[in-house]
Amino acid sequence: MQKKIISFVVSDKFNAKIYQFLSGKYKTTLYKDILFITVDPQEYIVLFKYGVYTCWNISYENLEFFQNEIKSFLINPLEECAEEKFKYILEDEFKIIYDKFLLDNDSERLKIAISSALAQNAKLSQFETKVENTIEENSVIPQNLAKYGKISLSKKEIAKKIGELFLVKSQINLQYDLLDTPEFFWEYPEYEKYYNSISKYLDITPRVEVLNKKVEVIQELLDVLSNEQNHKYSSFLEWIIIILIFIEIIMGLYEFLK
Repeated sequence: MQKKIISFVVSDKFNAKIYQFLSGKYKTTLYKDILFITVDPQEYIVLFKYGVYTCWNISYENLEFFQNEIKSFLINPLEECAEEKFKYILEDEFKIIYDKFLLDNDSERLKIAISSALAQNAKLSQFETKVENTIEENSVIPQNLAKYGKISLSKKEIAKKIGELFLVKSQINLQYDLLDTPEFFWEYPEYEKYYNSISKYLDITPRVEVLNKKVEVIQELLDVLSNEQNHKYSSFLEWIIIILIFIEIIMGLYEFLK
């Protein structure tokens, strides 16, 4: 019988106290910073510190209860949580067929290995959406530069834009290590092949490379805005100098003609 795997992205990360809280509510096993939770027999959740958890065959009622339980532990919660769904069944050999995983065993560690790739995929999707929206929102900047040779923003507006763009870039870079191979596989290398298969199927590595290119676009926008701000400041100083020279000339003429 087919069962569901659903990955949820709910926040930037979880408060560290969530591990202790959930351990008091459910049967749990902690693997470094990955928490395996047994909600009910045959219903499991794998929770990752970076605001993602993956549900295995969990009922709607148990999922809703769990989501309400963890609300107070979300750091920078998303306005609307993102979710990605897959299916799985038990078979004699591990395979991936059209978003369906055929698993050769039903172990806890296998679920963690597969959940690690699915959680990274979900978090990467969040990054991709954030970067795409940021570039789209600021696409008018290079357009104005190409059309008018300058950016029609005040110095204060430029400073705010620089802050917004830098915030997006820093958020991604600060959390970027989560897209590396999880430390879980240092202790359980025999499960890494499952993780690698899912990662390859979901194109995680090429998508990370594309994301890098898009972050570079944000850096270029930052450079353009920074240069424009410096230009505006330099122009402002030039005008002050011109005005001061003009005043000095007027005063000199006044003294000469007096």
